[in-house]
Amino acid sequence: MREIIQEFFKKTLTLRLFWLSTAVILLFILPLFISTAYISLISEMLIMALAGCALNLMMGYTGMVSFGPAGLYAVGAYTTALLLKKTGIPFAATMVAGPIMAGLVGAVVGWFCVRRTAVYFALLTLAFAQIIWTIFFEWYDFTGGDDGTVGFRKPELLLSINSSYYFILLIVIICLILLWIIVNSPFGKTLQAIRENPVRTEFIGVNVKRYQLYAFIISSLFLGAAGSLFAVFSGSVFPDYAHWIKSTDMIVICLLGGMYNFLGPVIGSAVYIFLSKLISGYTMYWMLFLGIIVVFLVLFMRNGIAGFISHKIAPLIQENKETEK
Repeated sequence: MREIIQEFFKKTLTLRLFWLSTAVILLFILPLFISTAYISLISEMLIMALAGCALNLMMGYTGMVSFGPAGLYAVGAYTTALLLKKTGIPFAATMVAGPIMAGLVGAVVGWFCVRRTAVYFALLTLAFAQIIWTIFFEWYDFTGGDDGTVGFRKPELLLSINSSYYFILLIVIICLILLWIIVNSPFGKTLQAIRENPVRTEFIGVNVKRYQLYAFIISSLFLGAAGSLFAVFSGSVFPDYAHWIKSTDMIVICLLGGMYNFLGPVIGSAVYIFLSKLISGYTMYWMLFLGIIVVFLVLFMRNGIAGFISHKIAPLIQENKETEK
């Protein structure tokens, strides 16, 4: 029996690696076959996928629903943009500084937020995000206020859309690998135990608040990385990056793709951005129709698209294969 179980998991892992490798290869060769408009669209999907996976470390793996991830996303974006515009430090250093600054701000914000649970935690994160938005919006001398930060330097290598795409793809892949290692480590398993039952987890000697704070900081680091990437990609940064509407986009991406699947936010990002661009091309009321679609998917796919595929479609395929044999 033990050998059968081991063989099953071995085959499952091999199949997943095959599909992941195929997807990565496809992403690398896509610019050879599609227009620059679609390359730009996929770049945006990749960045939001990273932001969604970063948020999902809190939501899906630790059970902390944050209403303010956009604030930390904007911290990373503004840090990189302002350093590129106001200083002469190397580009690589600005890309590292964005996530670090977001992590530091996340440590301060998280220290307050993890002392509350459930709806109080969510409202605190929203409040801090709006504070960050207000700072960016009102500090004209430093951030440019509602005019944003524009016109900052970019390496010549990243001026073309193809080069920018490959840079984003590489960074996103590295960040997702790091996140995957984290969620599958003993630390990640502890976070999942906290999600399931924080009281019992604390009874076995785990400092729940400390682990929640660590999860908040790590999530902030990767949100900052996504923000820095988007700043370089778009060539401009605005206070709206920190607004609650941006946070809503990230939350919907997690719910749509599936919170309890690591690649759920990746699927959610692709579907959400594609639908928003497609519908907005036909009607100015695109948010109404997009909202109806999202409500339908969330109500009838409680575990998201990834959960529906893994729990409904995959077993049917396996059953058909066994029947053919």
